[in-house]
Amino acid sequence: MPLSAGSQVSIFDLVLSAGIVAKIVLLLLLIASIVTWAIILYKWMTLRKADAENRRFLVLFSKIDDLLEIQQKALQRNEGPMVMIYQAAIDKMRPYLEKDGENAPPAIDGNRPMLLTSLQRTLRSGVQDEMAHQERYLHFLATVGNTAPFVGLFGTVWGIINAFQEIGRQGNANIASVAPGISEALVATAAGLFVAIPAVMAYNIFINKIQKMEVQLEVFAAEITSLVEEKLFSLQSSRKVR
Repeated sequence: MPLSAGSQVSIFDLVLSAGIVAKIVLLLLLIASIVTWAIILYKWMTLRKADAENRRFLVLFSKIDDLLEIQQKALQRNEGPMVMIYQAAIDKMRPYLEKDGENAPPAIDGNRPMLLTSLQRTLRSGVQDEMAHQERYLHFLATVGNTAPFVGLFGTVWGIINAFQEIGRQGNANIASVAPGISEALVATAAGLFVAIPAVMAYNIFINKIQKMEVQLEVFAAEITSLVEEKLFSLQSSRKVR
């Protein structure tokens, strides 16, 4: 029911008195807000956990020289992004690294560049997979941030149209008769901004964190390649000595 001129109302009263279209718009925005905040909380916890696991693994990585021993101990302690990438790399190169190369395939002697190229592809694929995993649900935040103000604006425009239609029916165009309808309509715009602003802010913060993690993983992947190359070189040299 439309609000009467001069009445003192709350936001809740404005919502209750809004038309069916405005209520549908507000319901959609409410659902989007609930999902947005659930994603924000989830991503905050998962990114914080991933960062902590990466830091713990780097401490372990800096203390142990044996690549296979690092893998064994890392898998017992955490499953962070770096561990997943390291696991994929060592699984790829395990036949060439275990038992000091005594049972390594003959390819280690003449195809070391090809092995390193294969390792680099594995590492790049691992980094991309981890980035895709970390970016899950962020597209929803971006979508909400871009569309929520327009959804709210649609509700506002629809409410203003109804307000002016009511004025036309009543034949009264003073500010007292216009204000209640305009107030109801503007609630939708305010709701759209209320939903969009946290979504945009969270999206930008999370994307920045993920980009920093990607750089960290790429540097880590390059370090793994260097260590494996050094290991293969030493194994190749020792086999030639024998």
